Amino acid sequence: MPRLLLRLLAGVHLVAFVSLWVQIDGLIGSRGILPAQDFFAYLERGLGAGTLERFVNAPSLLWFGTGDAALHVLCAVGVLLSLLAIAGMVTAPVFAALWICYLSLVWGGQTFLAFQWDTLLLEATLCAVVLAPSSFTTSVRSAFQVAPETAASQPGVWLFRLLAIKLMFLSGAVKLLSLDSTWWQLTALDVHYFTQPLPVTVSWYVHHLPDWFHRLSVVIMFAVELVVPWCLFWRRLRRPGVYVLLALQFLIAATGNYGFFNLLSAVLCLSWLDRPPLPALSKPGNAVAASMTAASGFATAAGMRIRWLVATAVLLLSLSVTARELTRSLPRGPDTSSRATAVANLVDRVLVDPAAPLLRAIAPFRSINGYGLFRAMTTSRPEIVVETSVDGLIWTELAFRFKPGDVSSPPRAAQPHMPRLDWQMWFAALDPGRADWLGSFVARLFEGQPAVLRLLGQANRPDEPPNHVRLRLYDYTFSEPGAGAPYGAAGGPAVWWRREFLYDLSPVLERGAFVQDPGDGSPR
Repeated sequence: MPRLLLRLLAGVHLVAFVSLWVQIDGLIGSRGILPAQDFFAYLERGLGAGTLERFVNAPSLLWFGTGDAALHVLCAVGVLLSLLAIAGMVTAPVFAALWICYLSLVWGGQTFLAFQWDTLLLEATLCAVVLAPSSFTTSVRSAFQVAPETAASQPGVWLFRLLAIKLMFLSGAVKLLSLDSTWWQLTALDVHYFTQPLPVTVSWYVHHLPDWFHRLSVVIMFAVELVVPWCLFWRRLRRPGVYVLLALQFLIAATGNYGFFNLLSAVLCLSWLDRPPLPALSKPGNAVAASMTAASGFATAAGMRIRWLVATAVLLLSLSVTARELTRSLPRGPDTSSRATAVANLVDRVLVDPAAPLLRAIAPFRSINGYGLFRAMTTSRPEIVVETSVDGLIWTELAFRFKPGDVSSPPRAAQPHMPRLDWQMWFAALDPGRADWLGSFVARLFEGQPAVLRLLGQANRPDEPPNHVRLRLYDYTFSEPGAGAPYGAAGGPAVWWRREFLYDLSPVLERGAFVQDPGDGSPR
């Protein structure tokens, strides 16, 4: 099972690298929205010329080069390493290389690679480095057999398992600790399916299910996230518990676009199984079993001690991060009960504060993290609509591939692909003042940059760049069944969304007068 787990993780890496590779020019290329070379030039001025200081504060191979070629090389190396691991080369050096390649791109990606599943992938890969053998002694043929769990693999396996527990438990706990009324009143799913970042077609249908179904779904979700993970420690409940967790990930993926997050979460949950879920995958081979023992250097006494020491250090730091995430989820203020505040302060003093200097030191490596999706549910859906014009009279809306726009266009599924611009447009609509990258995005539209236009799709490649651009904010909700236009030929509604104009986010921006670069190389 350990080798199968590592190969599955390599499959997630393959998805992540390929998904990013097809977008990287438009996101952080030299003519992208947030060029990596500008960002690292800005970091260089702040960190100085010291090589060690640079890598400690911003660990990335992009210090050796930030041009388009360097970005593509990192993606290509990540794809190649992922394929080698899938084929059976599941060794610690391979996963260490995957880790540094992805960490390098996370730093270069700035806000476009700042999602929780990016850091979750880094943390899971760190666990893989502890789990994987230090050398490769088996053939590719034997790589497709399943090695049994041995004493040597236990430190890494338990890192995977406890990471799954941390992810699931924190996902439920932070929702309750935040005291968000929609979670406590069981009404969060009344609005979730249309307010989530990128809905899919199924989201429209699930949204219109009865209210009692949504209330029951919230209760079941809390039971799965808060109770089921702890049942995994009881061997008799382990397999059914894993299947319940996998079912939750399937339902999340079926009703929303979350990139490779659900795939990665499923791999973490599978680490709790002692044998693969499919009988065809449960045939161990002697060569494989041997590779997980002393013959490969995996189970030497010194190697075992090192693995257990590393695993123990990671677990202690992870415990501190988990405690910090829980206490940060509690509202602080005059309305907070003194008892809750006292408990939070006690947890901080005992578990968080002693490790704070070390947590700050390892923070740039983004490999021991807290998690907590949707701790505060958004109850409305503001949406930025970008309009362009050549003459300033006739305006055309930009049609993004996956984010809502045209009310007659059905929500599209993207997973496991991660459309990062579409995702960031959701965050930008919630807080436009913090989306500094929007200015650079508009500048690239004025320039007619092909790499950026490819992020939007073929329909947005005009014959000439626009002379005018404006950003408008609308409020979107799902359409009602049977309301408005009749149903389309495919059985779905002809109008999927209703929208109401709120206000203009920007005046009409003109190409000649628009200035987006502050001139100091700082990130926009």
